[in-house]
Amino acid sequence: MKVKSFLSKKIYLPVGLLLMLCILLTAACNNGGAQQDKVSSNESDKAVVVTGNGVTKEPRLTLEEMLKLPGARFDHVYSTINNWPAAKKYAVRGVKLAAVLQAAGIKDEAKCIMVKGKDDFEWSFTREQLLDTPRYYFPEVMAGDPAGAQPVEPVIAYEYVENSDNLSEARADDLCLIMPQACVNEQANHTFVKGVREILVTVEDPGKWEKATVFPQTEYVAAGDTVKLQHKETGKVKMYYTLDGSTPTEQSTLYNPSTYQPELNKPIKIERDTTIKVLVKGFGKYDSDIAEFRYRIQ
Repeated sequence: MKVKSFLSKKIYLPVGLLLMLCILLTAACNNGGAQQDKVSSNESDKAVVVTGNGVTKEPRLTLEEMLKLPGARFDHVYSTINNWPAAKKYAVRGVKLAAVLQAAGIKDEAKCIMVKGKDDFEWSFTREQLLDTPRYYFPEVMAGDPAGAQPVEPVIAYEYVENSDNLSEARADDLCLIMPQACVNEQANHTFVKGVREILVTVEDPGKWEKATVFPQTEYVAAGDTVKLQHKETGKVKMYYTLDGSTPTEQSTLYNPSTYQPELNKPIKIERDTTIKVLVKGFGKYDSDIAEFRYRIQ
């Protein structure tokens, strides 16, 4: 009887341990499945609706569905400048906005695209600004050097981190529109839309930005007097000017580099007979006509 009892213990002890191990593994697998379901549920809450008379369909696309669109995934580092102004970088994993709009059947005649986010924040772009203008990541943005520019695209980011050029640091967050720079000094950070929920595409013409005005509005000034450029939408536009008679572009002198530091927006000193030409640029409308102001020394 003792021998039988001893053998029974040797046989049943490992069998019991094996059963306990199977139970624990099963519970762990079920818990893992529950966690996966939870993640999938959270991701399904991230969705974008595309609406408006500029698309042939008005789909609601979840993040999972957007990631499955052909060629939609895009991971890259982005450079940007805010309107303080301060340069910075973002490490971004996202979905190409062009792929999302293509899935909605964007029309050839579509002209204006508004991206809406949480807290009623929204920003508008012309089709050309958002889809047709070449845009880049500038590795030397901090130094204002365009060297080494790399082509990138506007994306709806689902993982990202500010002040980093390391993609491994990107973390899941609210869907966010990331708008790249067209040139190394372009300020685009203020157009990033966090918590993207809707994209409104319309065929209506967005029009041009109004031309800049000046103060004082007089033809004759004393040598050394200063002239201020003005615009009623200074928080949304940038004013570029020339003094040599040439047509201004975004590469010309920027009059209003800061929305928040007015001391950086320096008046123009008039030392001799001068013609000031001004171009107004901003997202959401086409460039203004060139404003021209002539000053003579009295």
